[in-house]
Parts: sequence; C-alpha cells; structure tokens
Amino acid sequence: FGSSHFGSSSFFSEVGVVGESLDSSRPGCCCLARSCMRGSAHTAFLAHVLPLCGVLGQTLGASKRNVGWGIVGDVPRGDTEEYLSLVRTDYKFRIQEDYVRYSIDIRINPCKDEIIAGGMGIACCSGTSIAGCQHNTEVDGGPDLQVAYFQNAHIPNCKGTPFEADHNCGTFLEVHRPGDRRILADMGIDQVDFPSGYQTTWLAIHRLCVGDHELWWVVRTPSGPWVKKIRKFFVRSPSCSAPAGLAPPPEAGLPRPAIP
Repeated sequence: FGSSHFGSSSFFSEVGVVGESLDSSRPGCCCLARSCMRGSAHTAFLAHVLPLCGVLGQTLGASKRNVGWGIVGDVPRGDTEEYLSLVRTDYKFRIQEDYVRYSIDIRINPCKDEIIAGGMGIACCSGTSIAGCQHNTEVDGGPDLQVAYFQNAHIPNCKGTPFEADHNCGTFLEVHRPGDRRILADMGIDQVDFPSGYQTTWLAIHRLCVGDHELWWVVRTPSGPWVKKIRKFFVRSPSCSAPAGLAPPPEAGLPRPAIP
C-alpha cells in the first residue's frame, strides 16, 4: 500500500508492520503495533489487511510451534481414554529372532521375589544384567506393574525434532489383548538413547481384567507404529464383567453355611 491511500507514510510508523508480532492468546491474529487491531487504524487499511491476517498469522505461528501431527493446543494427559484414542494403531509387525541384528528383552514384575532381589527391592533390575531380573508371567490387575526392558542398540526417539512432543513418535511399551490393536496402557522408554543394562518403568494396569494379555515393544514413526517384540502374560484378577458370550464370574464372598 502507498501513502496516497492512507495519507502519509507516518501512518505506517504509527501502526507498525502487519504480522510483526502475534497475540499468543489468539493464534492467527495479526498485531498492529501494541494494540492488536485496536486503536485509530484507518478503516480502509483494515479492510485490505484483515482478509490476509489469518493466513499470515497462522504461517508465522506455525513456525514457532512443534506440533507433530498437527495437534494445536494441549496434548491430553497420559493414561486417559482421550489420550489413548489419539495414538495410531495401524501397526506393522517386524519381529526378528534375538541376536540376528539386535536383541530386545522385556521382563515382567522383575523384583517380585524379595529374597531373589537380595535386599535391592524394586531397584534389583535397574542397570543390571539378566541375572538380576526376574520374570513373572502372572500378575494381578490394579496396582501399577513394574517391567524391565533391554535393547543392545540405540533406542529410537524424537528428541530435537518437530515431533518431540507428539505421542505418535518414539519408543513405547504398550499393553494389549492378544490380537487386539486397542491400547490398554502405554509408557515411553526412550529417555536414554543407549541405556546400560536393563532399565525399569511402571505401567498402569487398572484397566486390565482376568485373561491373557501381551506387552508390545513399539517404535512409533511418522509412517506408523512398528511392533518389534511381544511378551505374553496373564492377569489373574480382577474378574471384571463377563465379555459377551462367556460365563459370568462367580459371586464374591463366602458361601452360605449348610447349618440353618
């Protein structure tokens, strides 16, 4: 725009450059000087600028945010149905034999037996070899479950990339029912690129009911999640409600006495 349209060039020094800054509380809003479209800006100037404001603001704003797959706003808190519904489940399976290229191992409840743990408690499997880690395939649902994991190669992560805050990027442990892609619980395990020995973490298993389950080692990438390892385990309790077509669980409590 020239000065012939708006009086003099001093008008521009007064109002400022369009898109010079962004109103953080209103994404896509072009701010004029310190007023963000408020003040004595000429009506004709606004009529030309406003249609362009949204495009310019969004373009400049996008360059300042790492939003991964395009989530604008707060990412839902982990271990919620809203969060789990946003995780991609179009899995590709590439499970290889141990020691062919690299080895992946997952051990469930590795410090359950306090005698075997040797007084180390829940730290019995942290930074140790396999000799310090137990493996128990039967668990009870409810309390958080400790798991140990190991890989003798780099654990992929998304740190320092535009997808760093994206829950669809990185390496995770996920809990599934056999043959079911729905995620019951997950936990990121890529905080350390090259861990020394086994590392431990905790999984929320309050959603699990009696039956067979699987722990999946999943690498989530922009092309989709890749399953690298599967470890089976069994949940002994709680019974929860009976799935359709199956017998209901027995009633809780002691049976009535036979003596009247």
